[in-house]
Amino acid sequence: MKKWKIILLVISLLIVLPILAYIGYIHFRTTQAENRIDETIAASKIPEDEVIVVEKIMYNSKVFAYEWFPKSITTKKDYANWKKIVTEKQQFLNGVKLTNKNKSRLDSPKNCELKYSFVYESDSKSVSSSYSYADNEAIPSQVKEYFSYTILANKSFK
Repeated sequence: MKKWKIILLVISLLIVLPILAYIGYIHFRTTQAENRIDETIAASKIPEDEVIVVEKIMYNSKVFAYEWFPKSITTKKDYANWKKIVTEKQQFLNGVKLTNKNKSRLDSPKNCELKYSFVYESDSKSVSSSYSYADNEAIPSQVKEYFSYTILANKSFK
């Protein structure tokens, strides 16, 4: 009976330990990426109290290869500006008409169509950033007209 308990314990450890190690690795890499992205946001001179996280940082990877970590934010100013534009034009930036059924979308900053997107790439140890206008990459005239802050195009870390 004692022999079976030892075998069961060994098998359990062989399964549980690698899973725990992998979870720890993902947590470590995600925290590292979050710090790099937050440094880029700070370097772009976006005040910390203005930041609204739209999409939390996420671990993405091809098996045993390239890793990347996207995060999207908006700001209180951009959110207020977006609400004002949508209300005045009676349509969202993506062209959908504002109706009583979808008006509640204006109540959550998570629905804001003016976003700043950041991606930490582990291979190059850099953060790339872009502007998102209605879920598409913003063109320079949209950036100038609608966005409250200028973000760094690319930031490398050693």
